[in-house]
Amino acid sequence: RPNSMNAYGIILNDMGLEPMIDELQKMLQPLGELLFGAPGTAWDGHHCFIVRYRAGEDLGLDMHTDDSDVTCNICLGLDFTGAGLQFCGIMGAPNHRKHTYTFQHRKGWAVIHLGRKRHGADDISSGERLNLILWNHSSAYRQTDAAAEPEYNAEEGPPDAVCVSYTHDRDYGNFKEYPPGKEHFRGRGWCPRRSYEYEGFEMDCEQEQPECCSCGRPH
Repeated sequence: RPNSMNAYGIILNDMGLEPMIDELQKMLQPLGELLFGAPGTAWDGHHCFIVRYRAGEDLGLDMHTDDSDVTCNICLGLDFTGAGLQFCGIMGAPNHRKHTYTFQHRKGWAVIHLGRKRHGADDISSGERLNLILWNHSSAYRQTDAAAEPEYNAEEGPPDAVCVSYTHDRDYGNFKEYPPGKEHFRGRGWCPRRSYEYEGFEMDCEQEQPECCSCGRPH
């Protein structure tokens, strides 16, 4: 598996292509610094993989954030319809689960964004889509307080339905039906963190799993 969420794809670093990815990262570094400042500076590590979406396999991807400082997502094709990339707020921001932009993949086009920005892929309608994903890491940035202890704020209000995650959110079922086979995630969510809920928040189950004191996520 290329990552913890996609079931279909390949990890390029495991195929002897790491030198090629090193060069790609060097080409992207100036853009990262220009757009994102510290998270886009001094990249010295990466995880690179290709993901595949088509009927009978992964169709889309639940809302999430990446284990990266800056992510580069390049559409390789093939022919497909649908599969928009929905963007919401930054993890810990008051608008974390508010919709901000919809990006439509086109072959040969790329989108670059902070790893902490919540995003998810709509289901593909037809055809097959391949994307090369490059997670860029900066050990210098990760040693800063901004990365180690990022600010976390209470949500400004209820989330937009497009931004909720069945994997992560405590109130998902109040805005959408759980997808078939994903009902076991009910009661296992952590977002929003307890004491950071928006006014009028209600969880979508009667009992939740105990919370981890350090990270705010369920045990």
